[in-house]
Amino acid sequence: MRRNRDETAARRRAAVFLLAVGLLLSQLLYQRAVRVPSEVKPLLGETLAGERDPDRRALVRTACGLVGRVGYFWGGKSRSDGWDRAWGRWRRVTAEGSDSTGRLRRYGLDCSGLVSWASAAALGDPEAYDAVGEGVRAQYAACRPVPLPRPGDLAFFSDLSHVGIVLGRDGEGTLWVVHCSASLGGVVVTPASVGFTLFGIPGCFLQEKTGR
Repeated sequence: MRRNRDETAARRRAAVFLLAVGLLLSQLLYQRAVRVPSEVKPLLGETLAGERDPDRRALVRTACGLVGRVGYFWGGKSRSDGWDRAWGRWRRVTAEGSDSTGRLRRYGLDCSGLVSWASAAALGDPEAYDAVGEGVRAQYAACRPVPLPRPGDLAFFSDLSHVGIVLGRDGEGTLWVVHCSASLGGVVVTPASVGFTLFGIPGCFLQEKTGR
C-alpha cells in the first residue's frame, strides 16, 4: 500500500516538474521569437514578391520582426542570434555624442545596430555581423554601391548619419526601408523618401558570394 502511495507521489512530482520545464521553455521560446507583425505582412507580400534569394528575404523579415518591439538606444548593439532579452531593460547610455549619454534608457538598438544584428541573425552566421560592419560609415564602406536596390540591400542618408535595410518596392513603385529611428522611437518601416538616397549591397552578401 505504502509502495503504491510512493509511486503515485513520484509520478505527481515528475508531472509537476515536466509542466514547469514546459512552461519555462515556452516562455524562453516566446521571448526569442522574432515574428513579422501582422500590420507589416501585406507590405512584405508586395515588396518581396519578385525576390527569390532566400537570404535577402530572411534579412528583410528578420529586421521587420522588431518593428514596434525594439526601441532606439544610442550605441545599442547586439550579437544575439535571436531575440535579445536585454532589449527593454533599463541601462545607462555609455556611448558618447548623444543628449542621452549618461542617462538611463530602455535598452534597444541604434540604426547600424539593427543592420548588423539582423544580418547575423537572419543568416545564422556570427561572421555576418563583422562582414556587414559595425557603425554606419563602416557598413557603407563594406557595401558595393548600386543604383537600383533590391530587398536586403542597405539604404543610407547622404551624410551617412543613418542606415536601414531595403524592403523593396510596393505595387505603386514606392521604395520602403526598415530602420531604427531615434526621432520615431525605434524600429519602423517608412518610405525611403524620408532621407535615404544611397544604396549598396551589404558586406555579408558580398563575402558569401566571394567564398563560393
